[in-house]
Amino acid sequence: MADNTDEEHLDIPTKIQSENRSDEIILTSNPDTINPIQAPDTMEVHKHPNHVTHRKKWGEYLLEFFMLFLAVFLGFVAENIREHSVEKSREKQYARLLLSDLRTDSASFLVRTAALQNRQQKNKLFLTLMTDSKTHSDKEVINAFLPLWHISPLGLTPVTFKQMENSGSLRYIENEKLLKLLQNYYENLFVTANLFYPQQQQFSSTIIYPFFLNHIRMQDIDDQGDSVIVANPVFMNRTKETDQQLVNIFANYASDQFNYQTRYVDPLIKTNKELINFIKEEYHLK
Repeated sequence: MADNTDEEHLDIPTKIQSENRSDEIILTSNPDTINPIQAPDTMEVHKHPNHVTHRKKWGEYLLEFFMLFLAVFLGFVAENIREHSVEKSREKQYARLLLSDLRTDSASFLVRTAALQNRQQKNKLFLTLMTDSKTHSDKEVINAFLPLWHISPLGLTPVTFKQMENSGSLRYIENEKLLKLLQNYYENLFVTANLFYPQQQQFSSTIIYPFFLNHIRMQDIDDQGDSVIVANPVFMNRTKETDQQLVNIFANYASDQFNYQTRYVDPLIKTNKELINFIKEEYHLK
């Protein structure tokens, strides 16, 4: 009995192990079982468009190029619009300054024209005085021609134009006709002014002064050239011949001044008026 019991105990593990092995065999041989490590050969991988290894189509490159080009182009257009707006604003500011200078010139022309008309009347009085039969004193003769001697200089106000010319700001004036008219006006203005001073200096120093012992100074003559009295004027060897020389000198001088006015100043007055109207209309200024 004891031996049988031992045999039974020995047979149980063997039987259990045999049953376990049988289950393992059954599980292993189950065709539905899939090894998780093994992946099917037909599996597809889809790459995201932003993936580093994603190959873009030519349409995508074209779209990106177009968007970049559009951004740059719109930025360029916006900058051009801004710069154009700034330049138009500066152009109008310069136009206001030019208009102010031209109006100052216009006032100067009016004063000079009125002075020339007044001088022509005084020249007739001087000629009448020197050609009548009465003998006049030195003082009377000198006071008669002093108003003829003093000629108001031509006023110049080219400040704005010279500033624009030196700084390259004339490029702001887009109207070519206006630009040429301005350049022509100021060029002739400088020429006209430069002709005046040498003529006045030559007349004073080489023609009039030799007639007197005590030279008449220009500061002795007031701005209007009226009622001027020079202290102790003394002619040097005054005779009928020297009086006739003075008459001829002042007649020629009056003629020169008239020609100077008609040839140089009057065209400037005309251009000045044209420029004022042009700028007012072009830039809508008053």
